Amino acid sequence: MRILGRGKGPPRGYDDHLVTIPFLPEWVRPVRFGVLAAVPLPAGVEPVHEAVLAALHPKEQALALQERGRRQIEVAGGRLAWRAAAAALGVDVSKWALLSDSARAPLSPPGLITSLTHKEDLALALVGPSDAGLVGVDLEGGLRDRSSIMTRVCRPEELVEVQALPEADRWPNVMLRFAVKEAVYKALAPRLGRFFGFQAARVDVLSREQVRVELFLEATDPRFELEVELLWLDAHRVVAMVRAR
Repeated sequence: MRILGRGKGPPRGYDDHLVTIPFLPEWVRPVRFGVLAAVPLPAGVEPVHEAVLAALHPKEQALALQERGRRQIEVAGGRLAWRAAAAALGVDVSKWALLSDSARAPLSPPGLITSLTHKEDLALALVGPSDAGLVGVDLEGGLRDRSSIMTRVCRPEELVEVQALPEADRWPNVMLRFAVKEAVYKALAPRLGRFFGFQAARVDVLSREQVRVELFLEATDPRFELEVELLWLDAHRVVAMVRAR
């Protein structure tokens, strides 16, 4: 496992790694809101090997074994990433299990706040001190153009901006908005205790490295200040991290 310093991404770029070993934490990285850790996931739907499960807390093992296929792989990988991130933050979580609420949001031990995300080949955990605010993380991207989801992701004013772009630039722009909105949801939904959709946030894409977010929550909801950090794993995949206070 590599401990990376601050910067725009892993030193060789995520897509330049020579070897990735499933379920072995590959890198951890200090970020503005805590520590981000990455664990590669295997392809397929084979059950997680007992040697991998043995690295988890017994309650985490039981949680994983309740699932099947990809979901079992994601649960195990996310917990391993969480353990790597917490260790890098200097917190001993050996006696704690990272369980989930009814909406599958992670339930961190006292003093920590956690958000998880995963795609086909990678699980990420963002861990920070709970007194610094709420956090959310999301990983999006890939080579496939999914700009057709823009009408679901974007508010009307965002849609006007996206449709004014050259066609080749639309999906990267929508992808950024999608990732940030998902991270916002992961940060705020556990605190609000309810679902809210993509229309509850507007994301202004200023550049590949900078966005601005405005919330449109219910009048009775608390007011939040949001900070966003973006980390590009390669030319096509971005991690959006949000802190809400």
